[in-house]
Amino acid sequence: MKFSTILTALTTTIAAVAGYETNGKPHTVDILIDYHIKETPEVSANDVANWINGDKYTLQYVVNNNEETEVTVVGVTGQFKNPVTNEIVTNLTTGQVGPITVQPGESIKFDQIVGVDLIPNNYELVPHVFVAHDDLIKVIPCRGQLTTVVDAVVSFFDPRLIFLELVLLVTFGGVVYFIYEIWGKQYLNGIAPVKAGAVRKSASPVDKKEASPSGSASGFDESWIPEAHLKKNKKKA
Repeated sequence: MKFSTILTALTTTIAAVAGYETNGKPHTVDILIDYHIKETPEVSANDVANWINGDKYTLQYVVNNNEETEVTVVGVTGQFKNPVTNEIVTNLTTGQVGPITVQPGESIKFDQIVGVDLIPNNYELVPHVFVAHDDLIKVIPCRGQLTTVVDAVVSFFDPRLIFLELVLLVTFGGVVYFIYEIWGKQYLNGIAPVKAGAVRKSASPVDKKEASPSGSASGFDESWIPEAHLKKNKKKA
């Protein structure tokens, strides 16, 4: 079996499957494939798996070859469907496996990692395994698994939330500082404009008599002048 031919055909799987279905040439294989979720092995086919957006989950497959000849597992893919309408919501990324040869009557295991990035809702996961048999690549659909996808609960100590809080705190501090520099500083220094200022009353004019020291009408104090001198001045006058 030419594995290079098989792997080349695997890259055009969707077109090949469409052509296979359109041509109406079904090729049955006696191969049993089942899987379970490694992270939650207690979840059975009849249960609903609860998945969280952003997490990754591992599907562990078991392939039993009941054919009389060997088969080769070469790839895996899958789909998330709407469980009510059966419409395809999104396709899983096609991944190469091995190739892993399975002899008649034997079984093998392999893993597929599924990343969850969906709108929170209910889905049905339907994996598909690519098997090379009789020089043909055959797509074997597996059982569906009902899944509920929810968003992760953000913890208060989540680094992303802490970073966002720091950004908001720095932004708020910058706004407060800007307001203080523009208006607050002037207000605290008493420069802020007011509507009506109180007019200070001017001092009343001083009476000349009150301003003059006690003494004669000449305007100066005569108490220290000798009396004889004052009498002479009076005679002259």
